[in-house]
Amino acid sequence: MNIYIINIISLLMSTIISFIGTPFIFNMLNDSNCLCLNYRKERIPSSMGLLFVIVQTITVILIGFYLKRDITKILLYLVGFILIGLIGLLDDLIGDEKVKGLKGHIKSFFKGRLTTGGLKAGIGFLVAVLISLYISKSIIEVILNILVISLFTNLINLFDLRPGRASKVFIIMSVILILTSGNNYFDFILFSFFGILIRYLPIDLKAKCMMGDIGSNILGFTLGVYCVFTHSMNVKIIYLLILIIIQMIAEFISFSKIIEKNSFLRFLDKLGR
Repeated sequence: MNIYIINIISLLMSTIISFIGTPFIFNMLNDSNCLCLNYRKERIPSSMGLLFVIVQTITVILIGFYLKRDITKILLYLVGFILIGLIGLLDDLIGDEKVKGLKGHIKSFFKGRLTTGGLKAGIGFLVAVLISLYISKSIIEVILNILVISLFTNLINLFDLRPGRASKVFIIMSVILILTSGNNYFDFILFSFFGILIRYLPIDLKAKCMMGDIGSNILGFTLGVYCVFTHSMNVKIIYLLILIIIQMIAEFISFSKIIEKNSFLRFLDKLGR
């Protein structure tokens, strides 16, 4: 079957499942008092990224087994995806908000105290290593792929500070990655997420729920895995440099302030709210 038809089927399938599943997940989180304060100090359901894990897993498994090609890569993605989601959910539920940034979690670890953020970083790194060892042809490529997956995994989390912002960054990055990829076989992984966001994004934009770390982490992880699956070494090096620059900027400057000062970025950020 034509890969473009597969992408459309993937998008439609995840859209349908999302429309069915969203009210169930939303009400479950709300009834269980799994709530957090948004930037307006309103209590809303958090961890709606749980919807992402369920829908993406179902869609990718069905499409992957139908295609019957590179099934090991697809299963590696799903195992890593579910693990990252699980640790992200743990961070949402019992994470220590007093410990900030990767440096803070590393310091806590060496002081003998494991934080959910430190656990998340460790599991994320392990998953990146396993995937990279399987798909890479040299030590240099292993290191490159580990860094790309790890930094992409944290990327969306840096922007998840206002309604809809994380989803918009994911969509923009997905389109850029698709346009620069040398292999469109794995596009259905991103198209499946587009279907999920068709249902999820409107309620996020209205600040009625938050995706949580579980959502932002698996969005970033998906971008990272797609990048290493489909791009050449040279292009991945460019992405790695961009990711490093973004991470360094985030250590010293607020992206919210940057967005507020730029009229075009501010327009994109507020679009749909």
